[in-house]
Amino acid sequence: MDRPTGPDGVISKAIVSRREGARTREGWVKLGANVLVLVVVLWVLFSFVFFVHRVSGNDMYPATQDGDVLIGWRLGRDFKKGDLVVYEVDGTVRVGRIAALGGDVVNVESDGLVTVNGTPDSDALYETDGGSIISYPYLVPDGEVFILGDFRTQATDSRELGSVPSSDVEGAAIGLLRRRNL
Repeated sequence: MDRPTGPDGVISKAIVSRREGARTREGWVKLGANVLVLVVVLWVLFSFVFFVHRVSGNDMYPATQDGDVLIGWRLGRDFKKGDLVVYEVDGTVRVGRIAALGGDVVNVESDGLVTVNGTPDSDALYETDGGSIISYPYLVPDGEVFILGDFRTQATDSRELGSVPSSDVEGAAIGLLRRRNL
């Protein structure tokens, strides 16, 4: 390998300095490219595969509390009864639990007992408020889900909003980060 030398046969400091500068620039360019790739990958993951949602309100108390952060999965569209989901109705994003799927019959008795296809709802921790805009028994249309909050006397859910199209469900929660005075 030929080393550029000055008239006295010594490697020029200017040449060494230029080489080091070129290596430094090359390192910064590589770092910038790696950071850009990481940002794009994270954007794709959290735009199309996962979601992060900060819970507001206590509709799902004690499962979630105001300020908790839900991490969810957008890709799974085969929801099951009992799934904790994030959904949107009239521009408001809400959290609730799927109580019934399309084709199920939901009934809320005057004493607050919720039945799905004649079976009592086992997810209810609190007494269900019988008030509703829906007449019961209610047949959930195909392609829609009936969503209830766990804190039934305080929750705004399908009893007031009607069943929710599955396309308006952002996804099912897969993780919960509890608020610790955030």
